[in-house]
Amino acid sequence: MRTRLYCFLALALSISLSAPQLSAQNLEIGIKAGGALYSGDLSPGEFGLYFEDLNFAGGAYLRYRPTTRFGIRVNGNFGRLSAEDNAVVPDETGERVTVSRNFRTKLSEFNAVLEYDLFYLGDRDRNFFAPYAYAGIGVLSFNPESEIDGVYTELQPLRTEAQGQDPTRYDVTPYELTKAVFVFGGGVRVRFADRIVVGLEIGGRNTFTDYIDDITNRQVNYLDVISGPGGTLAGQFSNPAVTNPAEVTDLEYRRGGEYNDFYFVGGLTLGITIGQGGSNKSGCYKF
Repeated sequence: MRTRLYCFLALALSISLSAPQLSAQNLEIGIKAGGALYSGDLSPGEFGLYFEDLNFAGGAYLRYRPTTRFGIRVNGNFGRLSAEDNAVVPDETGERVTVSRNFRTKLSEFNAVLEYDLFYLGDRDRNFFAPYAYAGIGVLSFNPESEIDGVYTELQPLRTEAQGQDPTRYDVTPYELTKAVFVFGGGVRVRFADRIVVGLEIGGRNTFTDYIDDITNRQVNYLDVISGPGGTLAGQFSNPAVTNPAEVTDLEYRRGGEYNDFYFVGGLTLGITIGQGGSNKSGCYKF
């Protein structure tokens, strides 16, 4: 995560060096700190906000405002998504029992969004308060893990939903660990002292995948799962209710719900405008 953040900051710094060529106060560089919140098959409900699954997230951004109301922002967000919940699934005898399931994944996301300021309180050319909405696209990198007896295991290589077994029933290959996401949200920002900008925002991500937690709505057969490269370990994570795989003859089950996974990222932002602007027309800072 640190390497990706350093790369983002280096890119942002290299762009900011061209600030003298930009018009007054159009470029802003900043950092953010807050949280990331998962919503999916391991949430108490299939979709919603469940704050027990909140994790820290932070990052950096670069904002450029070509006009007064519109802005273009590039963001790097880093953190973690995780959840734990109970599920009722059949064991090797077919009896339905309650089991605990969990996952965690590192969150690495880069996105570009278009912002629109809804209105201004104060002098919009200098110091002001402004609520805004934004939308855009991004790229998410994730890699779900789950824990048994204190040991975390990467789930995608195990093929817990029999990927690659019967092509008429299952996916031919494991799911991709890099996905495009649609980003949307809103917030407020306050600029004061000509150059300092603070804000508060929250945004949702439509991930177009149900595999962030490795659990989908697919109907699977336990024997197909353990016939794959993950063997009985894949079976443990696919259906924790099965304690004696040798007794399984024909066990079908559905692991999750019908909706794709979702997540939210939000928090505080702190930025500084670069280049000409305010009462300092030279483009240098006043101390």
